[in-house]
Parts: sequence; structure tokens; C-alpha cells
Amino acid sequence: MRLFSRVLFSCLLLSVSHPLWSLELSGALIPASIKESYKTRQLEPLNCINSVTKFMNKVEALPTYAEGTMPKNRLTSTKRIPNHAPSQLLASCYTELADYENSLALLIPLLKTPSITPDEIRTLNIIASEIPESERPQLSNEALIKMLLNSIESMKDKKHANKSNLVDILHLTIAKLALATHQYQLANESLSQVKKNIKNTKHKELVAWLAYYYGHYYDQINQQQLAISNFQTANEMADQLQLIKLSSLVKESLSNLYQQKHRYTQAMDFASQRVELLLPTDNYVQQADSLLKFAILKRQNKEYNQAIIYLFNAFELVEKKHKMLLAYTYLELGRTYASMPYDLKKNTELAQKYLQNARHHFQKLHRLEQETESTLLLAQLNIRSQDTGLAILQLESVLTLAKDRFPELRVKAFEMLALSYELSGDHQQANFHFKNFHSLQNAIKEKLFALQQLKINEQFQLIEQTQQQIQLETKNNELLLKNNRFKNIAYIVLALLGVTVLFTLFIFIRHKKLVIREQITRKKWLHHPRTRLISQQAQEYDQQYQGRPLFYALVHIPFLSNLNGSKGLFSAEKIELALGQELKTNFSQHTQISQVRDNQLLFIAEQEHHGEAKKFAQDIEHFFQIFSENYDLDGSVSTGIVAFPFLNNVTRAIAPERMLNITCLALFGACQIREIVHESSWLELYAIEKIQPAFFDGDLWLLGQAGIDKGIVKLKTSHPNIPITWPEISR
Repeated sequence: MRLFSRVLFSCLLLSVSHPLWSLELSGALIPASIKESYKTRQLEPLNCINSVTKFMNKVEALPTYAEGTMPKNRLTSTKRIPNHAPSQLLASCYTELADYENSLALLIPLLKTPSITPDEIRTLNIIASEIPESERPQLSNEALIKMLLNSIESMKDKKHANKSNLVDILHLTIAKLALATHQYQLANESLSQVKKNIKNTKHKELVAWLAYYYGHYYDQINQQQLAISNFQTANEMADQLQLIKLSSLVKESLSNLYQQKHRYTQAMDFASQRVELLLPTDNYVQQADSLLKFAILKRQNKEYNQAIIYLFNAFELVEKKHKMLLAYTYLELGRTYASMPYDLKKNTELAQKYLQNARHHFQKLHRLEQETESTLLLAQLNIRSQDTGLAILQLESVLTLAKDRFPELRVKAFEMLALSYELSGDHQQANFHFKNFHSLQNAIKEKLFALQQLKINEQFQLIEQTQQQIQLETKNNELLLKNNRFKNIAYIVLALLGVTVLFTLFIFIRHKKLVIREQITRKKWLHHPRTRLISQQAQEYDQQYQGRPLFYALVHIPFLSNLNGSKGLFSAEKIELALGQELKTNFSQHTQISQVRDNQLLFIAEQEHHGEAKKFAQDIEHFFQIFSENYDLDGSVSTGIVAFPFLNNVTRAIAPERMLNITCLALFGACQIREIVHESSWLELYAIEKIQPAFFDGDLWLLGQAGIDKGIVKLKTSHPNIPITWPEISR
């Protein structure tokens, strides 16, 4: 009953609603005979295409006068400026149906470099704002940003730009492209410029779109509360102004945001609202897209039967109309059947059938990434069915298709290949692909880390800009107060004193709070975000050595490398926090523990509390064995130990801050042993007596191996008979 009432309300809303104006066609001279198509292009794109095409055919069929045959009553003539609005409108209608090929065929001939006139700029803006980068390989986002900035520069002194808000529209498009390329500062500058320009205007639609793009900006820099606030503002304004396109986009964005936070109830609510919004329209492409995304949420919420129903509803809409969406529907049907935990044999067969159809369609459409993904899912099903031979062939095909592209798919392929070879008994190949998996996974993590740093920098810049804005507003208020004080001296002086005192107090308190928050934030950065252990970079080596011999133990904990994948994000966070707390509890105050990497810890302890390195290593192994049993983890660890001072005859020859490098060398050997024996291992490096200190003047990673080769650096291990291959020695 609730769904029916919502749909009925949407029908009534659409029957009386028309968009106020269009961002992509702002200021265009739409001929009277196709104005109705312009108004309803988002609701009835097929009718729009038919009517505009007929109009353009009629215009082309009009007779043209040869030179010298102009009618005599035409005494004067002016140079005719062509109106490309019908072509732009037709292209816009095609984008509503995701028919980007026909849209580009209309727009590319009209595109000018540089774009100077409003007509040329509108063509550029439609391409940049309405057509995804993947559909226009000849025009990258970076290239379009440069063209849009040049167009804005050319319009600075033109009145028509202010009249149609064309400059503001271009700034919004630049912000959209900048966010797609992670240029957060450019996006913020563009949005701030629009906010400044429309501060005192009545263009509510532009205000709504600005809130929508601000929502995406805050979402990308991990300011989710601000993102939700702006999206909700845009959603309310879009519904109020009957902006169907914006309403659909913002509901999809809210659904995606809550989906990322695993809050599926809210995500499905907004996805359902989008389905109901588009259901009364004739835009079958958007309807199918909304049903697909709603079905995906249903599947993620383990409502598999509901997901199948919505997918088949989408299938009926696009079966004979839209090949791309049909291929995606096959893909999601296959993925959904593969996810069902019951009737495994039957559902696996159905999943294989739909995934094979998806792969076939994506192959015909030359969609390499989706073809690769379909093949990967088929291989996953074959691994489940114990058909490792076919799975290996398919995974090798995935690597061939992906080549150096699609790193997320390649890393999954390497992981699945390792598993397939392990199941088939070929451990050498399994180990080879497992190494490739780890290498590529680490590369992806490094890229994500760099992107995260970029987002953090943008957050700091945002805070600074906010502070500057407060200061500017404060100065502006002071100037206004000074200009008005002569109206009534007695009351104004008192008011000024009161306001100044209160405002100064407010600024002082606010500044003090910001300073405190900054100090708290800096303290948090000194610790690992999960274990709460102090970061190794924050250690002060001079305070660690007080004249008493130390042990440096670098420990590699394998179960931390894939804890998110094996336990889930929230459980992994709890386990790592518990690990940090128990480490602090179980080791005495004479042992300092710091985090070197996500899966490596550095222990620095006084030798007199452990006696010898073997006892220290066994204490560490014993702790991790007990901890892992409590959480059903593999508790084997590798420990590299070095004593400090490393040279007994010259205690300060190797400074404390250099010890980590030689400790890494010890860990390298310990890790080799653990990989061979499949249990916890340790390795200690120590120097023979009376070595010349000058020998170790340089990179200890290289010199330590040279010392091992020459016999002046000795080693003790938990497994003495295991040979160790040192990289520099084996060259």
C-alpha cells in the first residue's frame, strides 16, 4: 500500500512538473515547435528524439536560394548565424537513454577549439557534463577541464555569461570533472566560485545542483556528515522544484553513500524512492538502472529472491532495447545466483548460464573490463565446483585480457590462480601466483595511501579556508558596524562595546578549542590507528638507550596482512585493538613496543630482563600463540633479533637509529625459515669480537650481508639446519 501511494504521488507530480531550466542547455534558443519536447526530454526521451528529429528533417528540406536568386522583396540581407540548439537538444535526449554514440555524433562536429560563443560553449558543456569519460576516449577529463577554463576566461567581460549563469554552470562541470580526477583543490575552488556568484540570486535550481556537487566533494574527502547534509538539501530542493533528473541522481548518491557504510536499510530506502520516482516516466533506461541498483542492495542484504525479481523486471525493460544494460543485467543475475547459499548445484548452473551470456554480450560490445569481470566470476564458480583445470584456463584468460589494466581484477585473478594450483597440487605455481598477488596488492595499497593523503591534505586546506572565511566575515561585520555608529551614538557605542567583547571572547574560545583539537589530532597521528601502539617514526632513540644493553626484535605477524579479508572490517579493528592492549599488558615497562608497518612490530627490551635473544624470541612467540588461539588465527610469527650495542668494543659505532636496518635483515632470514617450516621462527645476528667499526660505515642492509659472507657477522636461529638465501650474497 505504501509503494502504491508513493507511485501515485509521483505520477501526479510528473503530470504537472516541468524543469525550471536546464543546466546543459541554459540560454539556448529552442524553436517553439519543439519546446514541449525540451520540457519533457527527461521524462519522455523517445518522444523527444522523434519530434526533434522530424523538426530537423523539415528544416533540412527547406529550399535554399542560389546566389543571385534572392526574392526581390528581400532588399537587405544579414549573415545568418546557425542555431545549433535542436542538435544539442537531440544529443541531450540521447544521453538520457545512455546512447552516447549518437549523442557524440551530433556534438563532435559542433565542437570548436577554443569554444568562445555561448552556442559553442553549450556544446562543450554537454560533452563534459553528460557523457562519461569511458564513452569519449578522444576527450579526456583533463583536456575538457582545460577547454572549460579557457571558455570561462573568454567570457569574463561578456554580459550574456552573467545573464544565463553560463559561467557558473561551467564551474559546476569543472568541479564534476575535477572530482573524477581527484583534483580536490580545483573542485573546491570551482564550487566556492559558484557559491559566491549565486549568493544573492534567485536561481534555486542552480543552488540545488551546487548542494549536490558539494555533497560529492565532501564524500570524496571523507567528510560524510557534510556530504549527507548537502545531499539531503539537494534532495529536498529537487523534490520541491520537480527536478526529476537531479532528484534521481541525488537519491542514487545517498543510496551509494549509505551502501558504502553498510547501512543497507537507509540505502534501500533511497534506492526504492528512486525506483518509484522513475517508474511513471517513459525513460526505460533510467528505470532499468534504478532496478539494477536496487536489486544489488537486496542481494547485499541477503534478500536473494527479491533481488532476482527486480533483476528480471529490469531484464524485461531492456531485453530488446538496450544491449549494454542487458549485459549488465545478465552479469548481476549471474552474481546473484552465485551468492545464494542454498540449492548450490542448481544455482551454480544458473549463475554460469547468465555469466556466460554476460561475457558474450560484453565481448560483442567491446567492454573489456566487464568481459574480464564475467570471466573471473565464471572461474570462481568452477573453483567452487572443483573444476580447477577450467578455472585455471579462465583465470589465465583474465590476465591476458586485463594485461596491465584493471588492477583490482588482476589481483583477484592472481589470488584465485594460487588457490586453484594449490587445490590441484601444483604448489610451485601456487606460490608463484601468490607472490604476484601480494606484490600487486601492495602496489594497490600504496596508490590508495597516496590518494588518502591527498584527501587528508584537502581536509586541512578546508579547515584553513573556513578559518579565513570567519576572519573575513568578522572584518566585514566590523566595517558595517563602523558605518552605522553615527546614526545613534549613545546606543551604537554601547552595542559595539558589547558585541566586540562577546565576539572577541567567542573567537578566543574557538581558537583555544581548535588548538586543543589540533594537539589531540597530532597525538593520535603518533599512534597506529587500530592497535593504538606508538608509531616507530615517533620513537626517540636517545631516550631508549640509557647505557644498558638492549635487544631489538622486529616481528612479522602474517595474520595481520589479510585480517580484513579473513575476519571482516569491524572484527579486524576489534582484534587489532585487543592486540595492542594485550601487548602493553603482557610485556613489562622495560620493553618498548612500536608499530613499524601494519603487519610488523618493533620490540626494544633491556637484555637483563630476558637473558638471551632465544628467550626473548620465545616469549614473543608464546604471546602470539596464545593471542591467536583466542581469535582463531594462525599464530606463527617471524622474529629478527639484534643486540645493541652491536659492536661491544665500540658501543656507539652503530647509532640506535640505524639498528632497524640490521634488524630488518635478521627478519628477512627469519621469514624465510617460517615459510619453509610453516611455524614460528626467529633469527639473531651478532658480530664477532673486535671488528673494525669502519666496516659498518654505510647501509647496514648491504654491509650486514657482506659481514655474514665474510664470517664476521654470525647468526643463531630457531631452526639451525635451514639454509638461508641472502639477496646480496646470492647475486
